[in-house]
Amino acid sequence: MDIVQRYIYAVTQKLPEGQREDIRLELQGLIEDMLDERTQGEPATAYDIEAVLRELGSPQELADKYRPRPRYLIGPAFFEVYISILRIVMISIVIGITVSFGVQALINPAEMLQHFINYIISMMTTGVQGFAWVTVAFAIIEYAGVRPKNKNKREWSLADLPEIPDRRLLIKRSEPIVGIIFSVLFAVLFTFSVELIGVIVFRENLREVVPIFNVENFARYLPLIWGLTALSILKESVKMIFRKWTRGVMLFHVAFNAATFILLVIMFKDSAVWNPYFIEQLVQLSILTPGSEAFEWVESIWNSGGNWFIAIVAIVTVIDIVTVCLKVYPIHKGAVENIRNH
Repeated sequence: MDIVQRYIYAVTQKLPEGQREDIRLELQGLIEDMLDERTQGEPATAYDIEAVLRELGSPQELADKYRPRPRYLIGPAFFEVYISILRIVMISIVIGITVSFGVQALINPAEMLQHFINYIISMMTTGVQGFAWVTVAFAIIEYAGVRPKNKNKREWSLADLPEIPDRRLLIKRSEPIVGIIFSVLFAVLFTFSVELIGVIVFRENLREVVPIFNVENFARYLPLIWGLTALSILKESVKMIFRKWTRGVMLFHVAFNAATFILLVIMFKDSAVWNPYFIEQLVQLSILTPGSEAFEWVESIWNSGGNWFIAIVAIVTVIDIVTVCLKVYPIHKGAVENIRNH
């Protein structure tokens, strides 16, 4: 019976450790019962044992049957959506890096070769990152067991027909696509071209950029930006899978937007990320004249620009959260009429 123990060992070693002993005993009893049924009380031969084990199938196949769900990094239920989102992310990366390369080449054409080398390197490294973002996001969705209603049912019946959803709850396919494109372009811009965010000056013999941000200090927040991009892809992927607003999708959307706002406040409240010589450089390039009305106006905006930016982001975030919440939990018509009457 050594071959039986080897077979049982091959099956149980592919299962979680906490299940191995119970399944070992179950398999032992199952094989003995199958042998008794086959031999009708006669001693089992090596041929009988081999026939029973072949009937049970390969250890890998039998182990898969004992698992609560198949082991997939990305299962067939999500694979088509995964490929679609991966394609969107890669196209966005190509567009973002190509535009960045074009602007850099236009500003400093003397270093065209270096720009091209950086372009190729950036395309490769960001492409790998984009692939990782999407794959990890879908692996999390798969591992968490996220499924739209009735997705796991194999036998179909009339009771499985879904209710026709309220049109307000439907998520247009373009919405998550635009969200992904915006997130990826945002990440590409701040990763490779943050020095281009500012005032671009084109004159006869002068092509200069006065950056808004301090490039060296801003680099400390790049892991934060990459993390936000990955979470944004995860959020939009969930929306593309469900295609309608549910309570779970709403909560995930609200939590992500709230976390994004908090992290942006932390980042842009840090005075070290802003270019401390912004006004001075504008003066040196003769864009501003000290004491002029334009100088006073720009300086005033610059000194309070971070607060204004945070206020705008806060307003947009609140409007988005309230809009989504009202879609899932609409105000009763009677309540709306009472509000209007008062």
